[in-house]
Amino acid sequence: MWRLLLIVVWILSSSILLENKVRPVFGVRVSIGTNSTINTYACFIDNGRVITQKRFFDEQSFIKIVSGHWPSIYNPKRINYFEVNNIGCGVVKDSITLKDIPYCEPFKTLWKIRFAKYPFRGNGDIGWSKKLHKPSLNQEKYLYDRYGVRSVDANFFVDTSFWMLLKDVQDSSWIRNYENLN
Repeated sequence: MWRLLLIVVWILSSSILLENKVRPVFGVRVSIGTNSTINTYACFIDNGRVITQKRFFDEQSFIKIVSGHWPSIYNPKRINYFEVNNIGCGVVKDSITLKDIPYCEPFKTLWKIRFAKYPFRGNGDIGWSKKLHKPSLNQEKYLYDRYGVRSVDANFFVDTSFWMLLKDVQDSSWIRNYENLN
């Protein structure tokens, strides 16, 4: 009987402790994905032990969830995580059409960490990568050391690395340093 009571108490206390640690985690992978998009956006749930419930979103939906504009299991309190992390992204209402317009300037430059030139025709922009379709070995090492990303093709910049990356791609000295890694 005592053993059963102890197990019940342990289960209840564990679930209460874990429930308090549940938090959303956001991330981006910089590689060509479905529908010829360069960035793949994902939301996860961190339950204190593992990151679960990965779901992919298009850029506009992702911005609406992360900004708290849309209700979601990934942001049930509708917190503007862009604001919390001092990133200039969010949703504005168009004054003429009254439509919600998501915006995020840092997302427009993420491709540059991976490509030397914009990977699709019709845009002659130059990237920060030393190789045509992937970072140089030193750039890859830097991405691993700073963000924990082994491969831009396979891994996501997740959680604190995601927020750090969004700040870094807006910092001209970070950009210069990254470009100069051979």
